[in-house]
Amino acid sequence: FQGDEIVSDILELGFEWVELEYRITNSIYQQMKPQLNKALKVLSIHNFFPKPEERTHEKGSGDLFLLSSTDRDERSAAVEYSIRTIEHASDLEARAVILHLGHVDMPNPVESFRELHLSGEMNQSEGLAFISEQRRIRENAHVKNLDAVLFSLERLNREAEQKGVSLGIENRYHFHEIPDFEEIGTILREFEGGSIRYWHDVGHAAVQENLGILRQKDLLDAYSEKMIGMHLHDVRGLDDHFSPGQGEIEYGEIRPFTKPGLIKILETHSKVERKELLQGVKFIRKEIWESPQTKDDGKKNQNSGAMAL
Repeated sequence: FQGDEIVSDILELGFEWVELEYRITNSIYQQMKPQLNKALKVLSIHNFFPKPEERTHEKGSGDLFLLSSTDRDERSAAVEYSIRTIEHASDLEARAVILHLGHVDMPNPVESFRELHLSGEMNQSEGLAFISEQRRIRENAHVKNLDAVLFSLERLNREAEQKGVSLGIENRYHFHEIPDFEEIGTILREFEGGSIRYWHDVGHAAVQENLGILRQKDLLDAYSEKMIGMHLHDVRGLDDHFSPGQGEIEYGEIRPFTKPGLIKILETHSKVERKELLQGVKFIRKEIWESPQTKDDGKKNQNSGAMAL
């Protein structure tokens, strides 16, 4: 793909605002740049952006470097590349940078979760015992990784404050990833008054609810006052990033939390066909972007059409 072609495609879909993310290389970014904040304005950027040139052989990822790493060199690299993202956000006058914070050093139990879900045992005695055991393992292992995250965020918070950019810590898909429900609160309290906010991914929360880990509404009840933005997509079972309205998520329960000024980004993946995407845009425009909760005293709603690239 060429950067100018990507921008043209987004504009053809009717979007005015965009989130830039970690799969965009520097060369594509440079091709896009002449039209950014002119034809297409940037609301948010997902770390790490642009994709580091020295990691071109790897798939772009928000977990390319780990802010949770106990290895000093890796953690330093994660911080430095995050600072680059913050600098780009400042240059583009984006409001927020979304961060993946890494994970707890423990085996990823995703396959066992998946098997229990598919067998219908997740809410039975076997599934409940499994969740309890995984919580114990995570609790015993998480302190050193959470400390690494807090250490990393201390530097990033200073940089973000200087640049006038908010940092959105995103709820994650996998059980072992940081932050979990309690860790979100710990981080927000630690940086009270700073630039760190909560970023809510509706699909990640829905998957964890399907697995019996937490409830989406509990996350929103607890942290919506500190929330800077949302990723909007849909879920079928444990698969996410479908076009909104084409899965299981009940957007009527999410709508009350979509206050004016909240960044709202449509985040679908390449498996979604153009027709499905257009249907999702129509759905989300009605349910979220143009709902009474999001309209700001009759002013033009700057989030009326925003999509992740």
